[in-house]
Amino acid sequence: MEKINIAIADDNERMQEMLGNVIKQDDTLELIGQTGNGNDIYSIIRDKEPDVVLLDIFMPKMDGLTVNEDKNLKKRPAFIVVSAVGEERITEDAFRLGAYYYVLKPFDNETLLNRIKATKGMTAVRRYHPRNFTNSGKEPICPPENSLEIDVTNMIHEIGVPAHIKGYQYLRDAILLSVEDTEM
Repeated sequence: MEKINIAIADDNERMQEMLGNVIKQDDTLELIGQTGNGNDIYSIIRDKEPDVVLLDIFMPKMDGLTVNEDKNLKKRPAFIVVSAVGEERITEDAFRLGAYYYVLKPFDNETLLNRIKATKGMTAVRRYHPRNFTNSGKEPICPPENSLEIDVTNMIHEIGVPAHIKGYQYLRDAILLSVEDTEM
């Protein structure tokens, strides 16, 4: 199985170390770079092409939202925002700019690892939105075939439930369990 390459951008060195340790404990993940500012993570993304970037919002030189919004990258990684800021406007901006997940500090290590692994194969899915159209609005873009977990996550984001609110994970898990029960 191919490893998922991870890069970390957080201006807090202790948080960089903690995130690095979480990644190193999983054999399916590989840490390929880490930094404390936005300019350097941009260089790491451009040069090393990570699959996933764990990104803090507020950093020196370039903030996480600015890094996340660049559409000119040869390979666009999955961005997972890991931040202590739970303000709804900032969370919405992160998702609008293409963040896959928004994880609030302090976080559960297992949850973070699950989020990282869930991004595998989601690149095309995150760009899909029911209101996106091609051919001058004539033909809707069809989402690629994906998992139930991705569908549920996208639906919850679509109806506007921010990932940082208390109970988000319970809601998501409840939907997944109820769908699995009806399939039996």
